[in-house]
Amino acid sequence: MKLEQQKIVKAEILFSRKCNLKCSYCNMADGRSNTLSVENWKIGMDNLKKLGCSFAAFYGAEVMLEFNKLLEVLPYAEHIGIDTTIITNGTIVGTQDKLQRLYARGATSLSMSYDPVPIDKSSEIKSKKALELLSWFKNRGSGVRDVAAIATITNQNYESLPGMVKLMSSLGIWTFYDLYHYDRGQPGCKCGKYDSELAIRDNDKLLESLFAVGQLRKEGYLVHTNDHYLDVLNKKTVNKWNCADYDVFPSWVTIDCDGTVYPCDDFQPPEAKKFNVIEIYENWIDWRKKMKFLTKALCPGCFWNSHIGAHTIKAGLEDINDYIHRG
Repeated sequence: MKLEQQKIVKAEILFSRKCNLKCSYCNMADGRSNTLSVENWKIGMDNLKKLGCSFAAFYGAEVMLEFNKLLEVLPYAEHIGIDTTIITNGTIVGTQDKLQRLYARGATSLSMSYDPVPIDKSSEIKSKKALELLSWFKNRGSGVRDVAAIATITNQNYESLPGMVKLMSSLGIWTFYDLYHYDRGQPGCKCGKYDSELAIRDNDKLLESLFAVGQLRKEGYLVHTNDHYLDVLNKKTVNKWNCADYDVFPSWVTIDCDGTVYPCDDFQPPEAKKFNVIEIYENWIDWRKKMKFLTKALCPGCFWNSHIGAHTIKAGLEDINDYIHRG
């Protein structure tokens, strides 16, 4: 396959590995700082664009803890034609001012965590901020592409998801969700230890709730997830979905705060350390070959919503304009 044919749909940018909260299901924060210079980040964005990247999510742990660099790098990505979103917990002092400055520099989208049934104190705090800031950002002006609330679906809240969709839609906010995942021993796992209180116990009832949400989407409610994700959940009751099983691998990459290019934000094999975003275009064929082998061999698989969505886009089953809500 020729280099120019090996496109990616999206990039996940782990812009910070620091966080001020301690959500029980998250293990993303490891205390590391963003070590790549702004100029090298811009080179990296250029490389992602050359690989066909249409969308980049800037998050972390907590992305606002690297705000000065974010204020330069995210607008540059928008400038070269990569649509972006900022994913923040909203609880850093001065977040609203920082978002206003980013909007003034070309930021068009805001995404925030929201748990319809709070799991812990951190979950409760960020969920309250999400409702406040998403509504505020949405009203910044015509330059806003979309705002989205991201829910982690657990045994405690999956029945509340249809109600969340209706609430958020009434406010002009999209709903995005991911199922609860836990650390299963893969390198670089972003998830916390297994929690029996959060793990889904009744898959049939879960699917019933998720298909109800799918029906709301067909009725015009602002639901990000499409039917392809639900089909995967419905069919894969024992074995988890593995992105390396498909010819379209990779449809995305994860860029860590030091510029390392990984297959996923939840699978980060040490062998990837030799690949950096500032030179990934030149090393793409080698990266793809090595990471496909490692992902298939060592990753236990997942049900991450946006990853399955990226694969369906690259396979031609979903439209990128719907995925990032261009209208």
